Amino acid sequence: MTTKTTLSGRSLYGFTLTITVCVLWGIFPIAAKTVLMEADPYTLNFYRFSLPVAVLYFYLRGRGQLPTLWRGPQRHLRARVLIAAILLIGNYLFFAYALGRITPGAAQVLIQVGTMTLLLSGIFLFGEPFSRLQWLGCAIFFGGLVTFFFYRILTMFNGIDSYAIGMGLMLIAALMWATYAILQKPLLREINPAQILLVVFTLGVVVFLPMADLTLVLTFSPLALTGLTFCIISTLVGTAFFAEALAHWEASKISATLTTIPLFTLLFMQALSEYPNFNIDAEPITTLTIIGALLVVFGASLVALSKRPDTATNAISTTDSS
Repeated sequence: MTTKTTLSGRSLYGFTLTITVCVLWGIFPIAAKTVLMEADPYTLNFYRFSLPVAVLYFYLRGRGQLPTLWRGPQRHLRARVLIAAILLIGNYLFFAYALGRITPGAAQVLIQVGTMTLLLSGIFLFGEPFSRLQWLGCAIFFGGLVTFFFYRILTMFNGIDSYAIGMGLMLIAALMWATYAILQKPLLREINPAQILLVVFTLGVVVFLPMADLTLVLTFSPLALTGLTFCIISTLVGTAFFAEALAHWEASKISATLTTIPLFTLLFMQALSEYPNFNIDAEPITTLTIIGALLVVFGASLVALSKRPDTATNAISTTDSS
């Protein structure tokens, strides 16, 4: 039996929250790239997790909802939550490593593979129906990927370069996020998303702390410092706004709207590249990259919006994949 989600009816508010999330997550890889030019992925992710850990801790403590995975009736959840946490931490790490080798626009296009994998998992793991229109959306999505990266794929025939390695790392990041989201789905019956995120971010702080160079922030340029601040805020605010949007707007429409994130990234990159001191490479804008990006967004949106109402509420996860 599928549990229905009761919405507030404030669709415009939910739409506004979702668009804000798209903007935040669309800018995120650009901001992260500015940090990665002066720091390593471990340092970036340590700082990115630190503030959310503190906020989530005091939020859950105030509500009397701190997770009790190591004692009491929830002890049986420990292994599953830890596995999910490791996968999401891996997603953040591989995303950062990949971003050091490819452009922010390409990163956001490739990470959509995670969303598509999650949607397809509904067929094979959860027995959800999948219409012909959705299969058409899948074909359009993957055709868009090939179109967007057409010249990059041709280059691979001459040997695997740094960009190709970055593409591979980003695909791993996408699949790790999809696996995390699949594992999270049954967990949500016993533990709420904020509790899962507290465990994930706390474990992330513990994992990244020994390898992070905390003194690097003292030598950051103003651009890198601004980028790091944005990364921290977008992780916290984006996740909070996304969770709030689910209470006011249909999950299928939110999922479809989030597929436009690559377009936001590409637009912001092109706008920022006009500034003389902005030295982050943008994805070359050609007819094929434009068509490919639009096909990726259209295909993913078609899959999300074609889902039946009784399955749409479970189509997306409560955590960003960037």
